Amino acid sequence: MNDDKKATLKALVVSSIGFTILFGVIMALMNGIGYALIAAPIAGLLWGLLMYFFINSKKVKQQTQITGVDERDIIHSGGANHFKNAEAVGGKLYLLQDKLEFKSHGFNIQNHAFIINTEEIKEITYFNTLGLVPNGMKLILKDGDEEKFVVNNRNFWKTAIIRQMQNQSL
Repeated sequence: MNDDKKATLKALVVSSIGFTILFGVIMALMNGIGYALIAAPIAGLLWGLLMYFFINSKKVKQQTQITGVDERDIIHSGGANHFKNAEAVGGKLYLLQDKLEFKSHGFNIQNHAFIINTEEIKEITYFNTLGLVPNGMKLILKDGDEEKFVVNNRNFWKTAIIRQMQNQSL
């Protein structure tokens, strides 16, 4: 199993546990602790399974596939969210020789494709999603704009992007 799949499974487990706890507290307040102890783990398990099947569905994979690119030209790719206004738009991020390309899946409000040439990137920093989860990557562009992504293994992404930027400057 590759590192991206491991990171995705880890994120699913953590989110399922979080969902279980949140749902359990709400159910305990509404229906009592006995009900919550039964309903919350079941709901958390169902949440995790639904998310797993959604992420790995053929439909999502088809919608997030970029076109006009040979498979061999993709240096790295993985599930990602791109922040557009207030929405974390779900999709897939691709690192190619000279650019980053994001393509959303069709289950978002703001579906889009987005390309950043690596020569436009000035700096790459990190942020924590919701102030807690260490999976945010912010690209600061030379024109002052900022693009934020949520990715698995952000250290790997940063290293790979910087390597491509350095290869271009040679």
